Amino acid sequence: MEYSKILETLPHRYPMLFVDDIQEIDFGKYVRGIKCVSVNEPWAQGHFPDEPVFPGVLLIETMAQIGGFMFYSDDERSLKAYLSKIEDVKFLKKIRPGDQVIVEAEFVQKVSKFVRVKCKAKVDGKIAAKGIITYYFDTNFELE
Repeated sequence: MEYSKILETLPHRYPMLFVDDIQEIDFGKYVRGIKCVSVNEPWAQGHFPDEPVFPGVLLIETMAQIGGFMFYSDDERSLKAYLSKIEDVKFLKKIRPGDQVIVEAEFVQKVSKFVRVKCKAKVDGKIAAKGIITYYFDTNFELE
């Protein structure tokens, strides 16, 4: 996906935009995107100075930003999603500057304005983190 389309879709901007590319979307079912982790990001100077590790809370935000893309079509760009709940998040591998994080998210359930997705973040084909994210959308919408 062109980076300009990512900027059109998400309200986030540097330093809180954690999506570098969206590779695949199956509307309302699945999305795969990329975050390239850089030593030049603000967190790298303090987490930790001698051994930078991408913070878990920012990895959750990365999964949430990429996961939300499966609900944005060209007709639905005005939707606003908010993080409502995180469940069963496990961090299994350190993520460091230079790593390319591939996030895959699958639809689980929609109840009214709440949507649950199952996310996995992988580095070099190995799961670095996984969990379930619930979004609250400010507008009710239909999934096909």
